[in-house]
Amino acid sequence: MYLSFIYPFVLVLLVLLVPLWWLALGAPRRLARGRFWASLLLRTALFTVLIGSLAGTQLVQRVSNLTTVFLVDSSDSVAPAARAAAETFIRQALDTMPVDDRAAIVVFGENALVERAPSLERGLRRLESVPVAARTNIGAALELGLALLPGDTQKRLVLLSDGGENAGEVQRALDFARARGVGVDVVSLATGTGADLAQVDEVRVPSEAREGQTVNVDVTVSAQAATAATLRLKAGSVIVSEQTVQLTAGRQTFSFPVLTETAGFSRYTAEIEVLNDERRQNNQASALLNVTGEPRVLVIEGVKGDAQNLAAALTAAKMNPEVVPPASLPPTLAALASYDAVVLVNTHAGALPASAMQTLPAYVRELGRGLVMVGGDRGFGVGGYNKTAIEAALPVDMEVKDTSRRPDVALVFVLDKSGSMAACHCAGPNMQNTRQDGGVQKVDIGKDAIIQASALLRDQDHVGVVAFDDAPDWVVQTQRKPSSDALLAALKGVTPDGTTNVREGLLAAKASLEKTDATVKHIILLTDGWSSGSDNLDLARALQDEGITLSTVAAGGGSAPFLENLANTGGGRYYAVENMEDVPQIFVEETIRIAGAYVIEQTFVPILSGDSPILSGLTNGGWPQLLGYNGTEAKDTAQVILQAPDGYPLLAQWQYGLGRSVAWTSDFKGQWGRDLVTWDQFARFGAQLVAWTLPRREAGLISGATRTAGLSSVITAQLQNEGQPITDAQVNGVVVGADGSQQEITLRQIAPGEFQATLPSPVTGSYLVQLTASRNGELLGSETVGLVVPYSPEYRQREANPALLEAIATSTNGQVLTTAADVFRHDLAAVRRAREIGLFLLLLAALLLPLDIAVRRLGVRRQDLAALRGMLPQRRATVTAPSAPIFGALQRAKARANTRIGPANDVTPSEQPSTLPPRRARVE
Repeated sequence: MYLSFIYPFVLVLLVLLVPLWWLALGAPRRLARGRFWASLLLRTALFTVLIGSLAGTQLVQRVSNLTTVFLVDSSDSVAPAARAAAETFIRQALDTMPVDDRAAIVVFGENALVERAPSLERGLRRLESVPVAARTNIGAALELGLALLPGDTQKRLVLLSDGGENAGEVQRALDFARARGVGVDVVSLATGTGADLAQVDEVRVPSEAREGQTVNVDVTVSAQAATAATLRLKAGSVIVSEQTVQLTAGRQTFSFPVLTETAGFSRYTAEIEVLNDERRQNNQASALLNVTGEPRVLVIEGVKGDAQNLAAALTAAKMNPEVVPPASLPPTLAALASYDAVVLVNTHAGALPASAMQTLPAYVRELGRGLVMVGGDRGFGVGGYNKTAIEAALPVDMEVKDTSRRPDVALVFVLDKSGSMAACHCAGPNMQNTRQDGGVQKVDIGKDAIIQASALLRDQDHVGVVAFDDAPDWVVQTQRKPSSDALLAALKGVTPDGTTNVREGLLAAKASLEKTDATVKHIILLTDGWSSGSDNLDLARALQDEGITLSTVAAGGGSAPFLENLANTGGGRYYAVENMEDVPQIFVEETIRIAGAYVIEQTFVPILSGDSPILSGLTNGGWPQLLGYNGTEAKDTAQVILQAPDGYPLLAQWQYGLGRSVAWTSDFKGQWGRDLVTWDQFARFGAQLVAWTLPRREAGLISGATRTAGLSSVITAQLQNEGQPITDAQVNGVVVGADGSQQEITLRQIAPGEFQATLPSPVTGSYLVQLTASRNGELLGSETVGLVVPYSPEYRQREANPALLEAIATSTNGQVLTTAADVFRHDLAAVRRAREIGLFLLLLAALLLPLDIAVRRLGVRRQDLAALRGMLPQRRATVTAPSAPIFGALQRAKARANTRIGPANDVTPSEQPSTLPPRRARVE
């Protein structure tokens, strides 16, 4: 046992004791000899204790108790009998644990969990922690075990495992253990795989085949012993072959000839069935075959019929278009890779599956495929693509950044506040509009929609709100956009009552907008029923003559024909609302369309601003006029081929990663492109628009393949030019997961023209590997190959790895244990425990200080103590009636005090009574 210091440099202050002693010994002594030395020693001790507290004094003691952490492998490669044996081993070891030792338990598989923190408890309950069992991560278990070990005891880790590591980094954990001087003992749980009778090791297919070609699918199966089995091969979900086979012990390969029928990636899956095979996780494996043929184009149609013209053009060009609604977009990258290009025709972003935001950009960037977006009232900015990953893949930004180019807007909301708008939008199982307590009135939903839509306008835009029943009532006169708070306060007083007179509300809005000089004047009408009076089509035509457009939102089925005709005549849009909760979003979209420069409707002829194969043979004649387009901004590196008269891009293209994308901001449905789709060159234009984005293939330059080798996946590429290997190239790849995750790899040359990379223990799933070969920065060729990891390496290995366990023990000075009694052996180097005593020293200083003061200031004689003892009984006896001797003693004490202070009275020492008590203690 010895002392140590956290801040030893503070001990330098002890030199101050020298001047302390020098001053004390050199000054005149006012105290008796004994009291002087006692005071000096007390002050020295006080000063020393304070310095020791400041220096962080620690008391270091030798520690012999041991903390052991058991690391129990609970992955699927460990048989249940082996796990039971591990629990028995721990229980036996705890029975021999010495009194002061402690034990902890960690259960691990792919992750590690604390079953029990370090404890003195000797008993063992059933292990209840359930880690992910599909992999074995010994490194994670070692790191967690090291974290549980306290610093002030001897330390030991005991690893109970089969050694079948297939995840994590065990070597890094061993480095940590050696750095801390912690030994790792190992206990082998290798008991064999039991009833794992057979497994599918691998399915091999060519990396690429032509459509209509017959290829061989090779299935490699391994078995522990000779047995009969059923081997089945599927193409997708269709069984193409099923046969009974006789397996022999070891590995054997079966071949299946298959006729490729459909271009794109085809998935072939092999399944093996063996009687009494209890481990079925490894009885299935798959491979992806890239079948080439005529291009395949997936056309996503936002509104049925909008893609009809483009699909006809692609069919004529033999591009095999497949038109589907947005919800049918394939959710995985592997399924999407079956198509050479994807075209989004007037499709709202919200209608696409959530996975599209990850898969479509990766589809273009990593796989080198094509993406085309065609505009319309649901495309580009009005379609909600602003700030999305799909926007990043396109050559245009959805938001028009130059606000000076946006038209100034005057927007008037005409809100029906008749009695029917008091109906609640939440009653009944079918959401019918009947009044119920606790519901939200339709007029309140309309007010909320106005507030949300107005927030999208600029400060220089004009806003007006007129509510009507049988007469108009201006809630907000048309003015510069008020604040949201002011608008909210004005709308608060709108309550439903009265009958419905749409005409009066529209006349009020028309009169107000005629007084403004805004470039864009628009009315949005919200009503839920028929109006009294005429059909108001004459008023809609008058609005058009004044340059005012009208859109209608019908919050009731009965008003549909009337309001639809009104919107069509007024040059706006008609929205039939079944669910009132959709009204705010409709108002927002309509406001974006009008005010955000997302939709620009005007008659113009496209202006040629660049050259592209898309326009090959189309620039000699005149272009048909268009009636509108989606407003966008071209990105810096994009190439604008056609533009509108005001400079906005109409046709833009660019390279995005390995692929290409194109933006056509007008439509193909006949609303804006009415003359375009009837143009005799439209079919050629539509085909060339999509064809520019199709992947380019350099046949024969690069050929890729993937295979499984043990716990790893191997990716290879062959580079040849006219039969001669290419040796001076660089081959890189991007491994793309089904979730869009990416991993870049570099293939190293292992033979002339042969390149290879290894993926250690990849996660189960389907991957696409995009390989690119380049030389001096010039692209030589690219190819996409498929990789399928059918099951975890946990189920692939049949034997344990005792060699790894022995290596772990040897590298950390541990042992391979065979008996539980050896776990708590005390053969480790001594450990020292440091306990800080700074607080104790501080308390000691607090006690020494008053003692030092008492020694220097308070002198107590033997007679004083005797007098004090004599006074105590008298005090107890005279609690109620003090006696005369007490008063006499007090008077004598007063006289002595006066004598020390000075002659304050006429009493002389000779006149003092002879009965004075001995001299009392005095305070110096």
